[in-house]
Amino acid sequence: MVDVSGQQVPNRRDLSRETRTRPALTRVSGVCYALSVNAPARALITMCFVITIAALSVGCGSNSKQGKVDRKNAEYHYNLAYGNYFDSTRPNVDGAMQEVLRSLMADPDYPEAHMLAGLIYLGRKQYPESIRHFKTALKLRPNFLKAKNNLGAAYLADGRWDSAIQVYEDLTKNIMYATPGNAHNNIGWAWYQKGDLDKARRYFLSAINLAPRLCVAYNNLGIVLFKQGQPERALKNFERAAAKCPRYAEPHYHLARLQSGARNVSAAERSLNTCKSLAGDSRLGLRCEERLKALRSAVGDR
Repeated sequence: MVDVSGQQVPNRRDLSRETRTRPALTRVSGVCYALSVNAPARALITMCFVITIAALSVGCGSNSKQGKVDRKNAEYHYNLAYGNYFDSTRPNVDGAMQEVLRSLMADPDYPEAHMLAGLIYLGRKQYPESIRHFKTALKLRPNFLKAKNNLGAAYLADGRWDSAIQVYEDLTKNIMYATPGNAHNNIGWAWYQKGDLDKARRYFLSAINLAPRLCVAYNNLGIVLFKQGQPERALKNFERAAAKCPRYAEPHYHLARLQSGARNVSAAERSLNTCKSLAGDSRLGLRCEERLKALRSAVGDR
């Protein structure tokens, strides 16, 4: 796999994109917000919460019913956590973490609070804690599909490929799961990481069939085809990914690699400039900048 992390302009309310805290997913599709790879990624995560409006009269202090469940107090702190985490102008992840933990102190059996805690830990790359909270949410509400989706994303981020495959395979069998294309993409990415390119390709093709606008699946398919010695087909899929998602940076990186290999220096330079502009100061942006400098240096030495 190419060690890059694609960058897009994220939108917390866009279920096809990743969390604000940017877990390492641009090849992963669908983290669930309700809350949702900037996507890990090559897999998609979906975040999906139903925000509950707590009564304004509920205090924000410690649980007055010590030793007992206080759902109203839990809802109050959950709503504060949700607001901090999803504030579109000034997100406060630390504040969100404090409030969601207060929510769970008031009611340890609050599935939505475990879901949000799992997402925050996922964004912080604290994968064991993230997995624990998603599992707890599922134990409390077995049909909490969005929590199961995010559990799969956490397994992908933690490199637990077999566990991720099992979670997403289960989701694809559930008729109530709304984004099977994301699941097929994520299973494909896990198989790619396990080294089975044929299985990875089949799942990426299936993802595209189920979700024709899922640009990350075209990008991932291009990576597999390139590894399988099919540069022309890989190029077409990178072009499709870039065309379907104009603010998706990673396909431009791969396009530049193919274009420079074909000695199309001007096209490679355009692709790298686009990649750098879209990816900004991310790791991918720095890689594109370094490759652009190397390309220009090689041209100058001729």
